[in-house]
Amino acid sequence: MAYIKTKELSSGAASRIVCWRAGGGRAGAWCNETFDDPDPAERFRDLVNGHGRQWPPGWIKGRGFVKPDEPAVPDAEMFAVYAHAYVGLLTDISDHTRTNCTRFIDDHLGCVSEVDLDVPRSTSWDGMI
Repeated sequence: MAYIKTKELSSGAASRIVCWRAGGGRAGAWCNETFDDPDPAERFRDLVNGHGRQWPPGWIKGRGFVKPDEPAVPDAEMFAVYAHAYVGLLTDISDHTRTNCTRFIDDHLGCVSEVDLDVPRSTSWDGMI
């Protein structure tokens, strides 16, 4: 079982240390995480106990749950690149129509990105139109 030790700091404030043995057995290595407030320490202790006396998935020691940096969107996934590829694949259209479509994409859609649309990358476009 994970437990909380309270330690008095030289400044007079109290620090809470959540302690446990990895896996819950005697052979497990000692693990700990330090908190300033009792509520987060109790929540973390419950998370550790709930995950079989292991570090909760996604927890980084000393930092907590940190949102991973999202990788930059490759150019091939940008809408303008996709639109140009689509126009290039169209058959049975005149060169004038292809030029007009390409010009329209460059003039009006070239700077549109998912940030401009405020839509997360994982959102499906189905049902949004």
